Amino acid sequence: VDELLGKGGMGVVYRAQDTKLNRPVALKMLKTDLTADPDKLKRFLQEARAAAAITHPAIAQVYDIDTVDETTFIVMEFIEGQTVGKLVANKELDLQGSIEIALQVAEGLAKAHKSKIIHRDIKSENIMVTRDGHAKLLDFGLAKLLEPSADAERTLTLLEHAPTKTMPQTTAAGTIMGTTSYMSPEQARGLPLSYPSDVFSLGIVFYEMVTGELPFEGASPIDTMHAIAFEEARPVTVIRKNLPPDLHRIIARC
Repeated sequence: VDELLGKGGMGVVYRAQDTKLNRPVALKMLKTDLTADPDKLKRFLQEARAAAAITHPAIAQVYDIDTVDETTFIVMEFIEGQTVGKLVANKELDLQGSIEIALQVAEGLAKAHKSKIIHRDIKSENIMVTRDGHAKLLDFGLAKLLEPSADAERTLTLLEHAPTKTMPQTTAAGTIMGTTSYMSPEQARGLPLSYPSDVFSLGIVFYEMVTGELPFEGASPIDTMHAIAFEEARPVTVIRKNLPPDLHRIIARC
């Protein structure tokens, strides 16, 4: 293990060295509470094996999955570059670059969906862009660990029909199904997911890349989820007047 790269909802990521093949890798140590349920871990491992079988230039390759001393970890391709989130924050993306990234990720998603794999957590922080402009989608299959329990789904259904001001912020545990601002309407409502859910989330990332803003943002996570489920996003051409009308059509379609 060389250095800490970051921490997130899934666990901790390190840069490490594969001593057998002499190459840098990313080592993701999963949180113990996510893998403590044997059935959940079994489902995740099945999904992870399927995700590892997907070969596409826009999908970060999974090399290995193992459990040592009750800690489950994933070894994956190490990618040097910046996340789309950082590129947006630093205003380093032009229109052409945004379109190229969206196209590459869409092609990778299409390949995954043909293999019956749903990502479930498409967001700007899960897309890396290399120095030569190649997009790589990270963490395929990992969001399987974050699927809501039946109790969580019932809670979200109740919240959906409650007045916004009575919704306690602590119930924003809906983020266990994904990252709030990038959720699809069915994620926000605790419903079963299918391939269009990924397309919706990709549309949010595309929107963010070309406008610098997120289409759905509320004062609290619950407000954001309500906006996603029930409100229309402002057209990108309203935020940036010089964008082509076709761009609005494509993003709105997503």
